[in-house]
Amino acid sequence: MDIDNENYPGGFYKLLRQLEKKEVPFVEPLSALPAADADLTALFGPLTDPCPKPATQKDLPIHHIAHKWQSLREEFAGDPEIWAVHALCIAILRRRDAPPDARALFLRIWAEHGGALAAGLPTRWLISAATTFADHGDTIDQRLGGQGLQLLFHMIKLHDSERRLSGRPTDSGLPRVKGKDLDDIGLGMTPYHLPHGDLDRQMLARLWRYGERDLVLRPLAIRMLRMVMEDPRSIFGRIQRYKTHRRS
Repeated sequence: MDIDNENYPGGFYKLLRQLEKKEVPFVEPLSALPAADADLTALFGPLTDPCPKPATQKDLPIHHIAHKWQSLREEFAGDPEIWAVHALCIAILRRRDAPPDARALFLRIWAEHGGALAAGLPTRWLISAATTFADHGDTIDQRLGGQGLQLLFHMIKLHDSERRLSGRPTDSGLPRVKGKDLDDIGLGMTPYHLPHGDLDRQMLARLWRYGERDLVLRPLAIRMLRMVMEDPRSIFGRIQRYKTHRRS
């Protein structure tokens, strides 16, 4: 393929180089992280001190974990401190050569307090948690479920962000075009049959199954999939207006 005709100039080589730049390991990551066996219940109090930046911090390397911990404490000021610790685990695990203690702490947080986190975390951090399960999950259901959940939400965000530019309400469908041939969809795929197709049902059912089978992933999967089930402002809500509903 001519590089000038690629959707992403430079192709996957450039995309991978950009990804690798974001995966540079933190310096001294464990210096900001509680021990893997720390008392997690003590971290549910509000983070009232956003940790003013020490004068010495400006002398630390650019990738030192202290900078990330500072920004997370500012972001989660007033929220349960465990939210910031959870986010710190995720940030460390997104980088190469992450210490095993960060993975152990992330999984323990979800094993012991997954219900509380799933109920309270902002959507952004629910997606980040799913991505972390995909990369570092302890079981096949955690990895497949996490991968599916993060792809589901990312694709909804991409699709609905473009659709939002139409200016139409996000909970209503687009006007139907009558008397005009419709364009083919990309990648040689057959268009989805909106009234009777099962693609959306099967996708959601598979993800629900992964969550049901794994006790650690379950709170996150149920919270995210119920969001998709109940919010009419995404592609999954809007296509219901085209459906010929049936009980089976």
